[in-house]
Amino acid sequence: MQAEIERKINDLSGDNVVKLDGKIKLSVDKGGTFTVGRLCVKGIITVMRSGVIIDGGNAEIEVDVNDCTTSDWSLFFIHPSARNVQFRNMNVKIKINNPHDSTRMFSCIYNMSYGLKLHNCRVEIISYKQLNIAGLYNNGNLDTHMDTRADNLVISDSFIKTDCRAETYGNESTVYGIYNYLANSISVQNTFIYATNIGNGARQTAIGVYTNGRFGRFVGNNIKANGSHNKGREKERAHAYGFINEGLHSLIESNNIVGEWAGMSVGLENKGEYAVIEGNKILATHTICGRSIRSYAAESLIQGNVLTSTSRNARLIEHNAECCIISKNVLDVLMVKSECQSGCGIYAVGENCKDNIISENVIKNAADCAILADKSVGDITGNRVVFFDGTAAVAGSDDKYLSDKLDERNIRSIFDQG
Repeated sequence: MQAEIERKINDLSGDNVVKLDGKIKLSVDKGGTFTVGRLCVKGIITVMRSGVIIDGGNAEIEVDVNDCTTSDWSLFFIHPSARNVQFRNMNVKIKINNPHDSTRMFSCIYNMSYGLKLHNCRVEIISYKQLNIAGLYNNGNLDTHMDTRADNLVISDSFIKTDCRAETYGNESTVYGIYNYLANSISVQNTFIYATNIGNGARQTAIGVYTNGRFGRFVGNNIKANGSHNKGREKERAHAYGFINEGLHSLIESNNIVGEWAGMSVGLENKGEYAVIEGNKILATHTICGRSIRSYAAESLIQGNVLTSTSRNARLIEHNAECCIISKNVLDVLMVKSECQSGCGIYAVGENCKDNIISENVIKNAADCAILADKSVGDITGNRVVFFDGTAAVAGSDDKYLSDKLDERNIRSIFDQG
């Protein structure tokens, strides 16, 4: 079956629109191997033709993968020569039943070509053993502000869900909704992205979106990462990151971003300079250690966001960067104070934390301190703090009591009794 689909897609004499019909079931043990440089990926279906449109509006694709432990695999492998490929109206469900845990990667779509577009596509992947998973792996493979082979990816109006349901946790394992490696000028909009992983610590991680390409635009998405620990009381659980940005000049606007049910939950981690993070709702919930935003990149703007957390040790913004503006955000710890071990609204401490503007934020219900920052942080003006009794409005790291109270090394799991 997959050979026939591949033939239709790559038929140069055929229509540019390839329509898939009916219920398509694939059972896969082996696939072709495609080597590009030092990269080896097994593709169940390889796309070689430029400009082809693959329309699954009349089809349901179900894939059973019985063994993908010997190589990195993908359902659709987009060859570097196949430019401007489009998927639309796809409905794909993939179940992976490996014989044992693996450190390999499986992706529904592995793209190495310029101008890939996904519109109105639904992708679901579940693995019952440990495995690295990506709904879409976009591989630019070159760290440059010039063109890369996988630039100009566009994902719109789609649904991507990836899930690792392993029962053992010996290996490192990361589950991504979208993984963008060094490809520039990508756009993700109006898309639901949900990554889930089970584990016993930082070696097992769920990440909704990861990007380190330049000039990315992420607008109007619903992004969740889930570590499968709904009590949120133990450090020894998988970590969840809604969004990790390491790319320069990223625009992250009007999204709902959640890290939840984890040993550590992080809504958004920004390590990419010149980022604009504006108008988002960002949540770190059901966790012993919650960080709504971790901000480590210079010359970035964090403005007009709603930032919340139900962590028992919340930091709504953890900031260690220079020349940034943090302004007009609403920050609220949603866990009752009696359940909190510690809590801080804006934690701005570190040798890189200087020449910033922190202004006009509303900070509510931080257990210990609204803003912990040294004098070198820059200007702190016009913030409004809603106090608990005993909450400090602004303090520095020279306050030994608060510094010790907010030290991450002092976070302790709360194990169930009996």
